[in-house]
Amino acid sequence: MNTTIQKLDELLAKVRAQLIEKKGLKEDPKQPEPTDELPQHPDTDYLIKVFNHLKDLGYINTQYEFSEQFLNKNKYYYGMILSERRHPSIDALHFLIKSISELSEAETNHQRLDALYEEGHSLITKRLLKNY
Repeated sequence: MNTTIQKLDELLAKVRAQLIEKKGLKEDPKQPEPTDELPQHPDTDYLIKVFNHLKDLGYINTQYEFSEQFLNKNKYYYGMILSERRHPSIDALHFLIKSISELSEAETNHQRLDALYEEGHSLITKRLLKNY
């Protein structure tokens, strides 16, 4: 059985070498390993923080609720942002910080919400200035 595997490995190596030569490709022995840990965008990190905090406070239970109630988007929006590693829209961020501001007024212990509001406001300002 080992000889069969060894023969297959040798055959695959020959075919690979022939393909590289035929197509004029350069062989790069140090190709990076695939990883699931791609960096998130700061706006996405912010959404994750807010989602977790609102969930801890009991305002939401699901990503669907967060998308609809706090981002003013369809129920799949937050999940799509996370899975596709996309930037949330400025209008979604704006609606979120507006909602956070309203919650902060209603909460007795609102320091964390105030900090999240300030962080969101800063992110929107940076995005707008970058596009200006």
